[in-house]
Amino acid sequence: MRTPMLRSAAVKVSLAEPESAVQEMVALMKSFGTTALHLFHVASGSDRKLKRRQGRLEELAEKTREAGFEVDAAVSRGPVPSRILAMARERGVDYLALHWMRKPVLMQAILGSIDADILRLSDLPVLVYNRSLMSASTRVKRVLYATDLQATDRCVLPYLTSHEIKAEELFLLNVGQRAPDPSTEHARRDRVQRHLDRLAEELADSYNVIQTLQVVGNYRSQILRQAQMNKVDLIVVGKADSPKPIKNLLGSTAEAISDKSNRSVLIVPGVH
Repeated sequence: MRTPMLRSAAVKVSLAEPESAVQEMVALMKSFGTTALHLFHVASGSDRKLKRRQGRLEELAEKTREAGFEVDAAVSRGPVPSRILAMARERGVDYLALHWMRKPVLMQAILGSIDADILRLSDLPVLVYNRSLMSASTRVKRVLYATDLQATDRCVLPYLTSHEIKAEELFLLNVGQRAPDPSTEHARRDRVQRHLDRLAEELADSYNVIQTLQVVGNYRSQILRQAQMNKVDLIVVGKADSPKPIKNLLGSTAEAISDKSNRSVLIVPGVH
């Protein structure tokens, strides 16, 4: 596997986001070492409408260039998730980024969630930016990685050790299910701790402080709870190719964490 990089990104822009939110998001991306941005907007309607949207996107691109990025901007027609993903593949970017906006439950039920479809379909890492915690001047200081002790570690750890994500403190979290009897539970906890300790040793050179956490309960709820308790800036999770209940982070779980965490989330897909 090649050393992962976060140098170039496709940014989904709906043009409904506050401009300040986009600028805050790209400031965070700059701390990952990102230097090239491709701003994508998918619209419907007349050629005149598309031209207006292109003009607004170009204005945003120009302001982003002033922050030190190489930037291009493109407007397209079609289904939003598939067009965003297609344009990202065409540009050969390292990852996708989107500004998460919470949607009313009724709207999600009727229209579905475009962002959730992108999370589900993407074979690239996706940064889901949540501005409620971050600010333009901040950088990532505390990272929480939720490990399932499975193959996702192989995909996520290169990002955590590549110095792309420059953080001071890392929390390694495993959310498990309690065994049916005390003896089996003790053995389970020992096995989990040994795995977490191995991960901590592999990552020791990349962080000033590493803490291991193992808890029992609901996967989504515990990730959110531990992120809140430990005041992390970024949650990192792996998305497995073969779904297994509870253990693997797929569309609905990614959406729930992004929607309710008030923290930014980096979702790393499995190896294809």
